[in-house]
Amino acid sequence: MEISLATLGAAGLDAATGWAQPGAAAARDGAFGPFRNPMSNRSLSPHTGMDRASWLACGRHILEGAFSHVKGMDDPMFLPKMPGPGYPENNETAPRQLRSAAIFEAIARTFNVAAPLLKEDPELSINGIRLIDYYKLHLLRLVTDERCDCFIGRAADYRSQVQQTCELGNLAMWCLLAPEAFWCRLTQTERDRMAAAIGQWAVGHTLPHNWRWFNVMMLTLLDLTGYPADKEAMRNHLEHLILLHAGDGWYRDTGYDYYTAHVFQLYGAIWNSRYGNHHLPTHAAALDRQFAAFIRHYPQIFSREGHVIMMGRSALYRLGASAGMAAAQFRRDSDPSLTPGLARRVASAALLQFVTHPDFFQQGVPALGFYGPFPAVIQGYSCSASPYWMFLGFTCLTLPEDHPFWTSREEMGGWGDIPSGDARTEFWPGPGFLVTNHGPSGATDVRPGKIHDRDPNYSRLVYNSAFPWAADGPVAIANTMTLLDETGEPTLPDHISLAGFRDGVFYRQGVFAGHLPPSVDMATIPIPGGEIRVDRLRRLRPATFRLGHFSMPHIGDARPAIRRAEAAGKASLLIAIPGRQLALTIYQGWDLLETVTQHNNHPEATACTVIHVTRTDPPQPACPVVLCISILLHRTDDKPWTPDELQPIESVEPLAPDGIPALCGIRIRLRGGKEVPVDFGDIDGSNSIW
Repeated sequence: MEISLATLGAAGLDAATGWAQPGAAAARDGAFGPFRNPMSNRSLSPHTGMDRASWLACGRHILEGAFSHVKGMDDPMFLPKMPGPGYPENNETAPRQLRSAAIFEAIARTFNVAAPLLKEDPELSINGIRLIDYYKLHLLRLVTDERCDCFIGRAADYRSQVQQTCELGNLAMWCLLAPEAFWCRLTQTERDRMAAAIGQWAVGHTLPHNWRWFNVMMLTLLDLTGYPADKEAMRNHLEHLILLHAGDGWYRDTGYDYYTAHVFQLYGAIWNSRYGNHHLPTHAAALDRQFAAFIRHYPQIFSREGHVIMMGRSALYRLGASAGMAAAQFRRDSDPSLTPGLARRVASAALLQFVTHPDFFQQGVPALGFYGPFPAVIQGYSCSASPYWMFLGFTCLTLPEDHPFWTSREEMGGWGDIPSGDARTEFWPGPGFLVTNHGPSGATDVRPGKIHDRDPNYSRLVYNSAFPWAADGPVAIANTMTLLDETGEPTLPDHISLAGFRDGVFYRQGVFAGHLPPSVDMATIPIPGGEIRVDRLRRLRPATFRLGHFSMPHIGDARPAIRRAEAAGKASLLIAIPGRQLALTIYQGWDLLETVTQHNNHPEATACTVIHVTRTDPPQPACPVVLCISILLHRTDDKPWTPDELQPIESVEPLAPDGIPALCGIRIRLRGGKEVPVDFGDIDGSNSIW
């Protein structure tokens, strides 16, 4: 059913539902606390307890935190400055342009939660402020009132892209999806003014990646509401967006990250449903084919519990990774890989992962970090309001109450088919990801194969749902390979290229900087609860290499338990905190197995400990090729390791009789009889860089 956004008004909207219970919005001492679901529904949602009423309550809780910083109807939402980088540097001395941008970001991004709630209940008020009037007043002022101190400016006022394009594109998306929350509340004169302003930005400053969607959304809103729109520009943007598809439903957006889910796939599905299927069916069909490829494996990037892996830039957006669960509901066709019951379970679990965490809300506002504050993940384009982008998954609340997303019982999906002692691994050539769902721990690993810089959002060899990445340390860098420079400081490879997935082995090649750059040929064999690594070191001059395991946080400032062990004659180092354990075993090639404690570089604690292994070459004119083999394991319980878990290798032998292992490759026989060939043959010719 199509509607006219130009004429649709409040008449005919459902009456307010009366879901007044907000959850625990504030602790008894007045501090804003985490969300607690006041209406858990375990019959419909046995895994999370979250149903539609719970989502509405959570949305109100989030808005109560934001509006605790708004004094009244005329007060713009200028959220308190949080520690760390980002703009403005200081709220008190912020220049007008940055102050306006931060206020616009706060108004526009909290609208990600407010819009669906206002569609549900137009009379919603918080702290005595009627929200539908508040958002109308301030969005009009910010976008159209040049006399207002918070006016965001005209497109012509800027020589390059600015944040306004992003926020206006997102506002346009909400005007398509929930017009009752803003667009339909405008008078004809107000619509004309808003359309005139949006029209300038729609063909103005943007960037050649996911931002093109913001221009598409603005142009689409204008066209559907009868205002002039450059349809050729819209088609051009769309075709560029379609061509960013790398395969398997993933888009290359400078790198491969969750922007695929919370912009490309979400915006694409909404655009198709509101415009593309009818007006540009060829473009819509291409987008839908790419989404169909994504859906087939999308649920696998979450843990068994439905938790998000910290990976990729804009980690502040956290559960934006799960926005594709809502996006899938806007498609014409369903897919058995992502049933509504599975989609709601993952979306709800990802939401609870953060809003129930005791460190998540800082002064009522989502922290600039992952769980709590973590300056290492803050980008220069971030401000205190930026994290509200994570709530794009609230688009699910625009689905009717009787939609299968809300009425289906929660499902486990593929996790229900993984035995507790097994693992499922898939290789996705498009983004170059190797994804493993671990039955023993319920954790998920994503191993990137196309690493083009040293940004910690992308440069780790493996990202895990139970062990978020830590920032670079002065001695060891967790979950990656480093080369120690002359001062002993670890340096990351310049790039790591993909060299394929063959016979259960994931191949990559890391190359370091320098006039005589060393390189490491990497082979990873996923096993339940971890991996076996075979690293072939190639260098001319003597060097020191270091391989780090995951970083273990010191929760509550308590140091983890560390002990050494021996399994089948091989040295292991174990580290544990309640509910989490790590183990690293040297099989061959590495010299030194040790731990280092580092500070202020972990997203969960002020201190953390990293297990790492080191190899230092002795002085010599030309270094030999060396094969280093290690076993890296993790657990999410307190059970003791068995010797066979710590050292699962029964034997290692050359692939060719009497062959040189570093040249011909090796055959690893695991306990239980499984054999895995590791063959680096012609790796330079198969990598994705050279």
